[in-house]
Amino acid sequence: MKIVTIKGGLGNQLFEYCRYRQLHDAGHRTHLYYYRRQLKQHHGLLVSDCFDVSLPPQPLWMAPCVALIKLCRLLRIFPRLWDDSQPDCLYIDDYSQHARFITQARDVLRFRQFSLNNYHSRLLDDISQSQCAIAVHVRRGDYLLPANVDNFGVCPPSYYQQAAQWCLGQQPEARLYVFSDDIAWARQQLHLPQAVFVEPQPDAPDHIELFLMSQCHGHIIANSTFSFWAAYLSPHKSSLQVYPRQWFKNPAWDKPDFLPAHWKAM
Repeated sequence: MKIVTIKGGLGNQLFEYCRYRQLHDAGHRTHLYYYRRQLKQHHGLLVSDCFDVSLPPQPLWMAPCVALIKLCRLLRIFPRLWDDSQPDCLYIDDYSQHARFITQARDVLRFRQFSLNNYHSRLLDDISQSQCAIAVHVRRGDYLLPANVDNFGVCPPSYYQQAAQWCLGQQPEARLYVFSDDIAWARQQLHLPQAVFVEPQPDAPDHIELFLMSQCHGHIIANSTFSFWAAYLSPHKSSLQVYPRQWFKNPAWDKPDFLPAHWKAM
């Protein structure tokens, strides 16, 4: 039996769900444990809102079982229950951010049919009619919190300007669509040619922007799993995928193992 934790924001939830599906489809008896307190900190459980997937209910015995396993982890006893480095581990409680867990992601994760407001409908039409639409994702928000700023860091304007110049050198007709949780900062600090700054819509959930970004031909992503998934799930076969070479500000943290080799680091 395997228990996979679902926690964190939507980007993390997608990695975790893909790992669950990989184990489930390989024949393991696999359950999901929904870490409600941490999910609440990130706008809740979003996988099935965004994608056409069916999440299994959490059995009644799950919460006390996980509590017992966490106690064993705290006491450093019975590591087979909680040590994910062991292949027969029972409880998987990491973010599962590795390329080996998402090999079937494009088959498993298919966007639901969304009801778009007028602004997003016009934006989708504009992206669809563009000869080469490139999504630019600027993440600030929680990355600026004291607990995060020295570990995750935020991508500087120079990264976006360099990436935009490279993309426009490859495709001079490209149009840049800037998505951000701080669009006022992006508009003020990013002097990008041929750019459209996407206005946040208070009536629309975040995963609408994930969907819209995925419809673009190319992507300049932040050090964020949210924009990674927009680029990774895009139906367009494009070489215009750029990511920040320094993914984490904390030098002790390794670059993630899910970035495709053919994407360009800057």
